[in-house]
Amino acid sequence: MKKTIIIVATILVAVGAMGWTLASNKQEIDSRKEVKTTNQDITVTVAQAQMKATGNELQLVGTAEANREVMVASESGGKITLVNFKLGDYVSQGAILATVDDTYKRLAYENAQLSFNKYKDDYERYQVLRKGDAVSETQLRDMKLAYENAQIQLQNAKKQLDDTRIVAPFSGYITSQNVEMGAYVNVGTPIAGIADISRLKVSLAVSENNVYELRTGQEVGVCTSIYPDVCYKGTISNISPKGSSAHTYPIEIIINNNSKNPLKAGTYVNVNVNMGKSVPALMIPRDAIVSSVKDPSVYVVNGETVSLVKISKGRDYKSDLEVLAGLKEGDRVVTNGQINLMDGAKVQIVNN
Repeated sequence: MKKTIIIVATILVAVGAMGWTLASNKQEIDSRKEVKTTNQDITVTVAQAQMKATGNELQLVGTAEANREVMVASESGGKITLVNFKLGDYVSQGAILATVDDTYKRLAYENAQLSFNKYKDDYERYQVLRKGDAVSETQLRDMKLAYENAQIQLQNAKKQLDDTRIVAPFSGYITSQNVEMGAYVNVGTPIAGIADISRLKVSLAVSENNVYELRTGQEVGVCTSIYPDVCYKGTISNISPKGSSAHTYPIEIIINNNSKNPLKAGTYVNVNVNMGKSVPALMIPRDAIVSSVKDPSVYVVNGETVSLVKISKGRDYKSDLEVLAGLKEGDRVVTNGQINLMDGAKVQIVNN
C-alpha cells in the first residue's frame, strides 16, 4: 500500500513539473511574438496647397455620354413572337424591335371595327330619317352617343393592338438585349436599351473660381487619346445655378459626333476652354497623392498628427495636380514618408 502511494506521488510530481515547463515555454514564445510599440514620431516632408496660375486655358477631364439613352419596355403582356434586333445594331426611329402575341387583341380590334361600322351606318341613316321626321330628336341623339362610344372602343382596341409591337422611340444603337424569342413578358418588362450617339454630352464639375468665367453657348475644344490628331468642337449647353458642398458646379457640354472618327459613349475626353486670361487653381505636388490618381487621397498635417483626406482632382500638370475639393489654400500635405503613416499618426516635419 505504501509502495503504491509513493508511485502515485512520483507521477503527480512528474506531471506538475511537465506542466510548469510547458507554461514557461509558452510564456517565452508569446513574449517573442509580442510587437514592441513606440511613440516615436514619423519623419515626413510636407508642401502647402497653393494657388498657381495655369495659363489662359482651362483644362477639364470628363466622360462622353449618349445624348439620349432609354430602356425600351413592353406596353403589352404576353409571349414574345419576334425579336428583330441584336446587340450593337443601328435602328431607325419607329423600327419594330419585337412583337408580343397579338391573337386576342387583333380579334378584339376586328370586333370593335365591325361594331363601329354598324353604328356609323345606323347614325348616318338616322340623320336622313330625322330630316323626314321619321325618328325623334331623342332617338337621333341616342344613336349619336352609341356611334361615338363605338368610335372610342375602336380607338382603344387599336391602341392595345399597336402596343403588341415594340418600336424604337428614336434612331440609335442597341446597347442591351433583354428578351429572347418565346419569353413571356409583362407590361413594363425591359426589352432593349437604345442610345443616340449622333451627339454626345460631357458632364463636368468646375470650381467656383472658374465657373463664373463660363457662359452657355461658349465654344470649347474636346480631344481624346483614342484619336490623338482629332479635335471635336463642343458647346457649353448648361451651367448649374447651384454648386455642391465642395463649391464645384456641374456643367454640360454638347459635341456633334464624327462619322469618320466616331466616339463611343463612355469614352474619357479632355475639354479645353479658352478663358482669355490666366486662370488660378489650387495645386499640390503629385507626390502627395496616396492610393491612385483616379481615386486620390492625401495626408494633411494638423499640428503634430496627420489625417487622411479624400480629394477631388482636376487637371494634371505633370509634377502638380489641381484640387477641386477637399483642401484649402495653405493646407500642408505630406509629400514623403506616407508609406509609414496611418490616420492619426504623429509626425515630425523635417523640411521647412
